[in-house]
Amino acid sequence: MNKRRYRDGVDGGILDDGRLRVVILGVCFLLAFGVLIFRLYFLQLHHGDDHRKQIARQSERWVRIPGLRGRILSADGEIFAANRQAYDLLFFPSEMHQGGRKKTAGYMFDCAAQLAAASGRKEFPLLNDFAYHLMHYPGVPITVFKDLSQSELARIFEASREMKGIDVQISPVRIYPMYDTAAHLIGYARAADPSKAADRGEFSRYYNPDIEGKSGAERAFDAFDGGMLGLRAFPGRSVIQVNNIGYAKKELLGRREPIHGNDVILTIDSKAQKLAEELLHDATGAFVVVDADNGDIICAASSPRMDISQFTPKLDPAYYKSLQNDPEKPLINRAFQAIYPPGSSIKPLMCLNFLRCGVDPEEIVYCPGESYIGNAKIGCSAHRYYGDDMNMIKALEKSCNTYMIHHAVKVGRKELAAGLGNAGFGRKTGLPLPESAGDMPDPELKKRRYGTRWNEYDTALLSIGQGIISVTPLQLAIYTAAIANGGTVWRPNILLKVKDNRGVTRFERTPVAAGNLQISQEHLAIVKEGMFQVVNSAGGSGRHGMVNGLQVYGKTGTAEVGSGANMRNITHFIAFVSHENRRYALAITIEDGRSGGRTCAPLAAEFFRQYLLNR
Repeated sequence: MNKRRYRDGVDGGILDDGRLRVVILGVCFLLAFGVLIFRLYFLQLHHGDDHRKQIARQSERWVRIPGLRGRILSADGEIFAANRQAYDLLFFPSEMHQGGRKKTAGYMFDCAAQLAAASGRKEFPLLNDFAYHLMHYPGVPITVFKDLSQSELARIFEASREMKGIDVQISPVRIYPMYDTAAHLIGYARAADPSKAADRGEFSRYYNPDIEGKSGAERAFDAFDGGMLGLRAFPGRSVIQVNNIGYAKKELLGRREPIHGNDVILTIDSKAQKLAEELLHDATGAFVVVDADNGDIICAASSPRMDISQFTPKLDPAYYKSLQNDPEKPLINRAFQAIYPPGSSIKPLMCLNFLRCGVDPEEIVYCPGESYIGNAKIGCSAHRYYGDDMNMIKALEKSCNTYMIHHAVKVGRKELAAGLGNAGFGRKTGLPLPESAGDMPDPELKKRRYGTRWNEYDTALLSIGQGIISVTPLQLAIYTAAIANGGTVWRPNILLKVKDNRGVTRFERTPVAAGNLQISQEHLAIVKEGMFQVVNSAGGSGRHGMVNGLQVYGKTGTAEVGSGANMRNITHFIAFVSHENRRYALAITIEDGRSGGRTCAPLAAEFFRQYLLNR
């Protein structure tokens, strides 16, 4: 075979084409290796820190550590909501690893089944649950059993002697020591949904959720604006090292302990709350007492009640369904959310409006037992006093409809509505719990609801607390407090103080005036005298509210709702009293009662007697 030869330009030697290719290939390798070395040097010099951080992120994980939730207490120191220690059994995947996810899941399931048989527990994670956990959360333990008893723990310890990766963890469980007392006020709390958490991305798959308030004070004071901790704690964190498939190897430095949540002290007096709930018995209604001089809610009972201990740590579906299906609707807080026609309980406010508009309180209105507006007749609740001449004080004492209608028609809807607005009706009070605003005497509302225009008959009904007007029991109590204190309409308070876990006060409520009745003290004195006669005169409509040793001022109310066979009474009693330099205002509403004077007034008397005189 002939070979092509080339003369070497240096030594005159001859190279064949094979050797030349080797030389060229070697030069190319040297150049490529040089470029690689230069590139590695450049990356190490300019991007080394970034790569080291990326490697660290792949081998280190942040784990979220929830803190202890704060307590909810009454003003007199009773515990409404707290935490107890629960013993949970955990499996640690990193210590139970069997060489693959499928084998590890099977091994963990077998261990769980053995421990369930030993302890008597019937529910534990299924094989698919373990597989899912290993796929998505391999770096954190999985809870197998929650809230184990001491006997269950003993049997599990005996059965798990040969098992690795098993531990017992103490975790907090929310408890409600007073069960159904103040249930609507306190609400309930459960573990938060991690998928909706604001800091979910920061901890990726290693997220341990807080206990989160779901209703009532638990929800209202879960967190505060302005940086102050609420009931919910500020979470801590730790760093764990994981291997290439995500199993935890060890905890590294960098642990930050959580800051426990603050204690919330309510204005509620536990003794008053229990007494109010006992007095309601099996009735359907509400019982609200406030401090007339600052708006503090002393008790707010709603009946029927519910047992909030059934809502946590896991909601009992059967119990919740029974509440939903109950025709009495026990899930509604009637003290703040239910709206009712006020009936004659609104008459003191109507009289204040009359006085503000220039009505002479001594002017006599003859009561024949009924009033006519066109062809419509409205009966008078003072029917036993037919033929009586009524001035303002006597009209309040006897709860005379005729007197109210006579002056309301002359004064007119706009003036009456203005007075209702001054008292806080038609708007929410500003309470941090769910509440209703009620209805105001608005012509547009009537047109939307009934398709007709406002007329004198509507104004007549308004003056006796019927028709286009509805209020909450809380609004009635706040308006009664305004009469008692000289005209100030307070924003109701339910939060008294906030203390941190060291007992240091971080917040204390400051009373806030939300409005004023816009009435003179002279006019208030006239209405107060009428309310005194309601309770303390022999013929007063609220005489069953009288208490020896106390000067009780009150007003009854009975409103009819429905029609025909479905007609029923909504009964009310409002009252205020002074005792030991403190003024109390009260509102009681009971559905399907006989009358405000016979159904509600005796309950108010018993409350004042037991709470103020016999404690």
